[in-house]
Amino acid sequence: MLNRDGTIASRNIGKAIAVLALTSTVTLSLLLAQPCAAAKISSKKVDKFEYKLEVNGTSTLLLGDDGAIWRVPRTGITYYCMAPKWDIIVFNSSTNQARIYEYAHWHLREEGKSPIKVKTKSTIPSTFNGMPATWLYLTIEPMESLKNQGEFFYRSSTKRAHDYSRMEVLELQDKKISKHVLDFVRWRFSMPFLNGPPLKSTNVYADRKRETTLNATSMAHITIPISEWQNPKKFKSVNSASLVNDERTKFKNAADMFDTLMP
Repeated sequence: MLNRDGTIASRNIGKAIAVLALTSTVTLSLLLAQPCAAAKISSKKVDKFEYKLEVNGTSTLLLGDDGAIWRVPRTGITYYCMAPKWDIIVFNSSTNQARIYEYAHWHLREEGKSPIKVKTKSTIPSTFNGMPATWLYLTIEPMESLKNQGEFFYRSSTKRAHDYSRMEVLELQDKKISKHVLDFVRWRFSMPFLNGPPLKSTNVYADRKRETTLNATSMAHITIPISEWQNPKKFKSVNSASLVNDERTKFKNAADMFDTLMP
């Protein structure tokens, strides 16, 4: 197009060239960004805690900003608690069965154990592998240990074994985790007073006997495949934790063992 003086409208041509250049740049940026976006979701950074428990042996806790996974190799059970629903899925890979607990049902409860009723609490700063931690010294309503409860059928008396009324708990500090993840940690360890992941827990009896029930052996910040950070799929949902744990088979095996040992 010519202006009145016969010259070419170079200004309009310049604008057109600028628009084409901008469009090409945006398109190229989108194409280059696609592989990066895919790479970002291929893995997940989580905190990994390895524990030695008195009852179930070695266990692993994975904590992320959007979920938690608890693995118990001895029983073959894995607990999943993932966003956005935050339901707990108790899954047995060997039977492909799972029990689902909705968040509204579980987050104010403790995992099938007698609630710990704290009477007094004092704290002392500490460290764990160079990280800030806190010792909690608790006096509680008398309780019987899970080990003693599990051995009730060995007793010649129906009376409870001796109780403990003090606890010493070491918990990690300055660990920013979401409310739902903290709810899961409190639920899984039956310690509603926790403000961070537990590192060690010891029951103290009136006769000064000490019983360490939980001990963190290591902690690390690791990267796992995103495929390992999701709920199990295609499992059979059951309405009883005993079915997930296959307790009927375990009881039968125990009965057979006792029958064999009887004279």
